[in-house]
Amino acid sequence: MTKQQLSDKWAICFDKITDRLRKYAYVKLVFYEKKAFTHFKSLRKEYGAEHAYADFYYFRLDFDAREMVNELLSPEEICYLELICPLPGEEEEAIIFPLDEKLLKIIVRLNASEILFSTIYFTASDRCERMRTTWWGNYGKEYICFKDR
Repeated sequence: MTKQQLSDKWAICFDKITDRLRKYAYVKLVFYEKKAFTHFKSLRKEYGAEHAYADFYYFRLDFDAREMVNELLSPEEICYLELICPLPGEEEEAIIFPLDEKLLKIIVRLNASEILFSTIYFTASDRCERMRTTWWGNYGKEYICFKDR
């Protein structure tokens, strides 16, 4: 999925951090890997799987950078990434993925290790009274949660 397709699903998307800080309310939270996994798994259940996405730039990494990431992953996780790999030529556009439990586990580990950051998106849902949110992975095991004002 592309960022435009995610935006069409009414997600909070932006290109510049300054746009985020001016336009949306935000809070900074620190989550260690296990706490982040539990938190986002719970939000995924609350919002519904069809309203949970993540950007994941792994497929845009060059060979050496991808090898560094792979050192943190299990063989099963590497096989999983091979299964979700965009088709040749789509790597530049297809950076948004449905947030399933396997991808979530990978993302929170990579965020915690500060080797590859991802953003997690929860779009509005009839199942959930919460407003849409976007969680930006950051240094220091920090997540910045952006929401509508």
